[in-house]
Amino acid sequence: MDENNALCIVCLTGCIDLICCLYMEKDLLSIHQAAKLLGVSIDTLRRWDKSGKLLAIRKNIGDHRYYRKADIELSLCDLYRLADEWCSADKGVEPAAEFYCPNSAVFQIRQLALDRQLARVKELENIYALVVAVVGEIGNNSFDHNLGNWRDVPGVFFGYNLSGRQIVLADRGLGILKTLKGVRPELNRHEEALRVSFTEVVSGRAPEARGNGLKFVRNAVKDCKMKLFFQTGDAGLYLNPGDKDFVIKKQGKVIDGCLCAINF
Repeated sequence: MDENNALCIVCLTGCIDLICCLYMEKDLLSIHQAAKLLGVSIDTLRRWDKSGKLLAIRKNIGDHRYYRKADIELSLCDLYRLADEWCSADKGVEPAAEFYCPNSAVFQIRQLALDRQLARVKELENIYALVVAVVGEIGNNSFDHNLGNWRDVPGVFFGYNLSGRQIVLADRGLGILKTLKGVRPELNRHEEALRVSFTEVVSGRAPEARGNGLKFVRNAVKDCKMKLFFQTGDAGLYLNPGDKDFVIKKQGKVIDGCLCAINF
């Protein structure tokens, strides 16, 4: 690793640590407040913290448990619905700040933050790195293949709910069909383009080259027995734990970009 790359990693790590420190000073809820909002008992929250389902914050070892207000709000909201409404709206507006990655640098910082949170969950120790890698492939695809071609709002919707074991990503980009037609002009349907992107090696000059990362996603999801839904245009790909392979179905709603939900 050269000095420039090492410096970038140190800077990114420092940014995440700074964000965590700021969270320690504001927008924290006591365990009693969090239990009331979620409608569960304090003992349940303690169990969730121990299992990693909903992690608490302690300023010092032995201190009382506190919870980020944003984490509790995420546990109460429907991330998929928010992302679906955002990417399918006729007119684009920036999503809420906690979900919006306007550029790849912001996305990578938040991906590192996700990595650090998942690493604390003991029951995920064998798969969390692959979960984070899948997120990285999907998010980076959005930036790599829509650069300079965003429909209106650039960037990615990136939200996760660790208590619900769900990660959602979306973009308002070109979508897979328009991207692949640069090197596969015979493709005319979103179902065909989606199948190609998840199964075939696609080559071509950037930004048209697309699909290699999505094949990694397909294999990683199967290996980790995750659940994946991926939509582009009017085509939706479903891959559930235990399935031999994915299924592609026509969707009732058309989106121009991409929408993905990962459950683990």
